[in-house]
Amino acid sequence: MNARFGREGTMTYAELHAHTNFSLLDGSSSPEAMVEEASRLGLRALAITDHDTLSGIVRFGAAAETAGLQAITGMELTIGNDPYSPTQPGQGVGAISATEWGRSTAPVGDTDQGTSHLTLLAETLTGYRNLCTLLTEAYQCGGRDTPWVPFETLARHATGLIALSGCPQGELGQTLARHGPEVGMMVAARYREAFGKENYFIELHRHGLPGDGARNAGLQEVATRLGLGCVATQNAHYHDASRAQLHHVVTCIRHGTTLAEAGAHLRANDEYRLKSGAEMARLFRDECTRAGSDPRRDPVRTTLAIAERCTFTLHDLVYEFPKPRLPNGESALSFLTRLVEAGKTVFYPDATAEVDARLRHELEIADQLGLSGYLLVFKEIVDWSQSQGILVSMRGSAPASAMLYCMGLCPIDPLEHNLLFERFCSPERREYPDIDLDFPHERREEVIQHIYTKYGRDYAAMVCEVNTYRARSAVRDVAKVLGLSATRAQRLADALDRHDDDPLGRLAREDVHGRLAEILVDLSRQLVDSPRHHSIHVGGMVISAEPLAMVTPIVPARMTGRTVLPWDKDDLTILAEVFDVHLIKMDLLSLGMLSAIGRCFDHVASLTGERLELHGFRYDPRVYDQLCEADTVGLFQVESRAQQSFLPRWRPRNLADVAISVGAIRPGPGAARAGEHIVRRRWGREPVTYPARELIPALRETYGVLLWQEQCIQVAVIAAGYTPGEADQLRRAMSHKRSTEQMEAVCEEMVTRMIDRGYDNETAESIRAMVVGFAGYGFPRAHAYPFAHLALISATLRLRYPEAYYTALLNCQPMGFYAPHTLLWDAHRHGVRVLPVHVNHSAWPSTLEPILPEPVANREPVGAMHHIAIRLGLQEVHGLGPAAREAFEEARATGPFTSIADLVARTRFDRERLECLAEVGALIGLPTGDTTTGSSTDRRATAWLTGELAGFGQGHLPGLADQLVTRPALAPMTDWEEVQAEYRTLGYAPGRHAIAYLRPSLVAQRAFTADSLGKQRHGRLVRAGGLVICRQRPETAGGVLFLTVEDETGLFNAIVQPPVYERLRRVLRGEGLLVLEGPLQLNDGTVHIMVRKAWPLRPETPTGTTRSHTGELVGVRSHDFR
Repeated sequence: MNARFGREGTMTYAELHAHTNFSLLDGSSSPEAMVEEASRLGLRALAITDHDTLSGIVRFGAAAETAGLQAITGMELTIGNDPYSPTQPGQGVGAISATEWGRSTAPVGDTDQGTSHLTLLAETLTGYRNLCTLLTEAYQCGGRDTPWVPFETLARHATGLIALSGCPQGELGQTLARHGPEVGMMVAARYREAFGKENYFIELHRHGLPGDGARNAGLQEVATRLGLGCVATQNAHYHDASRAQLHHVVTCIRHGTTLAEAGAHLRANDEYRLKSGAEMARLFRDECTRAGSDPRRDPVRTTLAIAERCTFTLHDLVYEFPKPRLPNGESALSFLTRLVEAGKTVFYPDATAEVDARLRHELEIADQLGLSGYLLVFKEIVDWSQSQGILVSMRGSAPASAMLYCMGLCPIDPLEHNLLFERFCSPERREYPDIDLDFPHERREEVIQHIYTKYGRDYAAMVCEVNTYRARSAVRDVAKVLGLSATRAQRLADALDRHDDDPLGRLAREDVHGRLAEILVDLSRQLVDSPRHHSIHVGGMVISAEPLAMVTPIVPARMTGRTVLPWDKDDLTILAEVFDVHLIKMDLLSLGMLSAIGRCFDHVASLTGERLELHGFRYDPRVYDQLCEADTVGLFQVESRAQQSFLPRWRPRNLADVAISVGAIRPGPGAARAGEHIVRRRWGREPVTYPARELIPALRETYGVLLWQEQCIQVAVIAAGYTPGEADQLRRAMSHKRSTEQMEAVCEEMVTRMIDRGYDNETAESIRAMVVGFAGYGFPRAHAYPFAHLALISATLRLRYPEAYYTALLNCQPMGFYAPHTLLWDAHRHGVRVLPVHVNHSAWPSTLEPILPEPVANREPVGAMHHIAIRLGLQEVHGLGPAAREAFEEARATGPFTSIADLVARTRFDRERLECLAEVGALIGLPTGDTTTGSSTDRRATAWLTGELAGFGQGHLPGLADQLVTRPALAPMTDWEEVQAEYRTLGYAPGRHAIAYLRPSLVAQRAFTADSLGKQRHGRLVRAGGLVICRQRPETAGGVLFLTVEDETGLFNAIVQPPVYERLRRVLRGEGLLVLEGPLQLNDGTVHIMVRKAWPLRPETPTGTTRSHTGELVGVRSHDFR
């Protein structure tokens, strides 16, 4: 049978040049779609050759593995044309200067005259490694946005690669078009010399364009004269013609133009798709005829020969985690054992047989899985961090390890809290367990750079994050391509509701553009989920014993000092599960609360001499009362609206209770109303039931409700007879995004095993439903305990050292649920004095400042902390910006400012910055600098003076203020105007709340204060108003909107059901000051207004003013969460 034909007589063919949507804003089909279409067409193999990236090869390889299609790894690499090559002046071709050659600014998929494209295929593992090395060097040479390599670098790394001459943007194609076959032969000969005659092929295309035949004839002539083979490719940019229009759209996005104006940027037709062997045989009939009997010159048959040679697959990759440094004569296991035994004497001074057995078991598993060196590497990272004064905590499943506890890596005792080691590590998983470390957000970079330094930049890189198009970004970009204005495009995007089942469909129904709306929606749907750009993963880092370029390219990140892999965390999972290649991702995460706790520890140490530590921290027992009262603003993990609703009903009294609170407010358990059932069962309002008696030990702690991932494992072990490792594999399988068929297969096995163990169908199905409904959403129990630990530390610090705690929170913003104004007003409610910003008393950050002692109600003094206040820093002033910090600190270093004129002269602040300072009262009491007025006492007059000083000139002669014209008589600012100015410029008015000034209007509307709502009757129709500080519409809440509103007495929460939200959407989303009306819901200490009506809070005349300026009040914006 002819080798070119399959069993049914259809022409066989391998596509060796194809792009996916990982050729960012050029390819328009996913790797999976390309594989599916290639399989449908009966292609022998498919090569993905994305522009200057290997980002899509893992997904491509996995899809091909499933489809039974040969996957060829390749890339279209950008080459910097050598200015001294035969194509230069004096050698036949004209002018590309060396400067132009190295300056490629063309977008992906295009070239300028200084660069060209070359299609490269990995024939062997060596070739793949050279591909990675070339791409790594391309980014080093050309930078993140314009990678390219010089020809000499290409030639040095040609082994194991098959090169195709490329598309018309290839050097050969460009040269032939401009200078003819003679010069083209010189170019091709150079590539032949670099790759060898058997590894360099002339690439032919046919896309139904004028000149295709003549170009191919010229290319074939070059091939014949040089004895080179020819290959037919499609240079496919989408899987079928249905994606051609999207290809036009992404091309326009890339070029920043519209379809109407794109012109020659767009491809001329929809022929850049995958085609069958029969189609390719027809297209290239003339080229095949010219080839005669020479198989190397038959462009279709050659594709099969090349595919057969390309034996590399991702299964061939080899990766090794670095080995730790060990003391002389020690193995990794012996050193680990010695460290664990030493830690046992500290953390378990009276170790029981249970402790010894647990540690012995864990060390045996570590030895069995070869984890000793891995754990020691983490130990070194933690030890180094602590030696630098950097706090370290841990999350995820790793706190379940008693070994790690004994080595000081985690502050939670896993035996005391019955944490399941198998959730962290088990023999059945045969992989390195995840260890997630938390660091203060401002110091994590020190740890990352330490790792780069220790292991070398060729051996370490961050994991990338693939940012994809979502409905809003797709609509915005597609609308602009269709010719809508940027304003209109943004308005359409903003109108989409992420909670709508089909937001794009709704847009099509509601938009007035008719047919244009249909086109917009259709193209946007196609664009959704396409890669948009790459960024750095939140904390994932890979280190290797060998240079990473042996496995993956290394790409420079936009962040200085960082490099990234082209693969994201899901790719690493696929590599492990499909290809058995385990790149170890260390998660080095930043936690804002650790920053705040660390700073608070520093404040406490400087004021009291007491050095607090995460390990062994003792909670103040009074914090549980505060939690039960939902007094949690500014506390870690328990400050949200959902927590404030749950805690008074749950009534936590210990660490385990707080851990359950942390675990209950999660998407999975929340969606299943786990928290509600646990509360009701705890207090006898609902019977405690279990699916089977055998599951009582696993579910007793949570009253028969599945809350923890460990419980998921235990249920599978007890009910279905899984080993702990098998059960964790089940949990992971259920948590991944799988097809319906895959999920049914996973669940069917579980049900079968339960029935085989004697469970009836009804019980087996109820257990299956419990596990499936939960999997993938809940916390590991081991994760919740360290978070609960930090929650109780934050609560204790706030209770005992409130000034230090709130100061630390301010200096760590943004973080948490609440903006600084809410935190500061909460501090005020807790008896903390807050001093205003002042240029001579404030530093750039907020600080602690001694004050005269004053009795504080409801507050027990703690040593020196009783005589301390918070002095707001200049960083709190909106409009100054970080650039002003250096100028301010340099000026203040020489002494206090003696006058406003002195301030202007030494800081050189512009008018806007000076007026901001004047508006918030930061210049009050500062002499004006003239000889007639004395000190500044009124903000309006001071603002006028600073504006005049700033505008007078930068010479700043002595007596500058005296040289100004006579100042006009200006009316002093009223209290309300000062409050408005402070909210607008500072976000907060120290000691004053804006809603207090609007209270007469609220009283006139019969509105209650926040602190009085809890005293009203359940179900009563009430009104309340204030400043909206938080909006939440979580996906698991079925479209319900939750509001948190602040007035001068506290916070209250409101619930808006979907029909009411639809009716009041505009006011609820667009107004910062609201009055809400609805029946009051009281439930075990929680208070909500079930909103029926809402309107803006716009009083006619606030107290103390002659006119209303409330529209200018809110320089404060709500924190909106999903």
